[in-house]
Amino acid sequence: MQLKNIEAFLKIVEKGSFSAAADALYISQPTISVRIQQLEQHLNSPLFERVNGRKIELTQAGEKIFPYLNEAFKLIEKAYDELKEIPIEAKKVRISCPNHMGVEIMPEVLKVLYNCFPNFEFPVKITPTDLLVENIRSGEVDVGFGYIQAEENYQDLFIIKIANEQNVLVCSPNHPLTKSEKIVPSDLSNERIILYNREFFATKNVEQFLQKNHLKEHNQVEMGNIGWLKMMVRKGLGIAFLQEVIVREELNNGSLVKLNLRKSLPSTPIYLIFHTSVDQKIKDTIIETSKKIFSI
Repeated sequence: MQLKNIEAFLKIVEKGSFSAAADALYISQPTISVRIQQLEQHLNSPLFERVNGRKIELTQAGEKIFPYLNEAFKLIEKAYDELKEIPIEAKKVRISCPNHMGVEIMPEVLKVLYNCFPNFEFPVKITPTDLLVENIRSGEVDVGFGYIQAEENYQDLFIIKIANEQNVLVCSPNHPLTKSEKIVPSDLSNERIILYNREFFATKNVEQFLQKNHLKEHNQVEMGNIGWLKMMVRKGLGIAFLQEVIVREELNNGSLVKLNLRKSLPSTPIYLIFHTSVDQKIKDTIIETSKKIFSI
């Protein structure tokens, strides 16, 4: 009987639904359903039933076993708490991420980690996603932020989606396009579009959008430095498609303006990727902190 399956069972009882429990455990709804199926197979009894096709309730077997599993899980958590009292030796947890995250996201993550785990060091390395996955597999990196499309390809690692980050079109507050309520692709035909590194996952999505809307060959400039790119846009030298988290500060202080596109761009899935050796407490802290950053 796996602990994660018991945890899923107890969380569903607490939250009242599979979806709410999945969110609380930072897993997908299909994953929590599989865990319950495994637990039911192990116990040879169904644990939940639906009432009126919607509300879920414990079966008779679920009612009978709940207090025992609940008490056992609390004792296991208490055992973990006892171990927290033992001083932890200084240790490194190596983190890696794409370039822009090192500026926009990592400071907030590191701030929390430094406070929660003062005996740990958290060196950060800038790495694109394709190299990041291999570095984690080889043990050179412990934790990474990356852009991947299919969880099934990384079954040897622990990965979790933390956001579907929206790509937005931004410009200077003095740009003529700010006077338009809705922007259609043809409005951009004479604009200088500044693109971030073409190897970047989100940039490839942007280029597909431009090509689909017949803007592929229009006036484009590629920049490999996100700070320079934002400076050029602030000075009115062009417009740019960027992830919203990258320009959050500029949008808040008014140095950049988000334009309303009639056709929205596809969002960018952002994942955390962990080596299996990463401490569970550190893993949970990074997941929770990262989700908060992207949900602001």
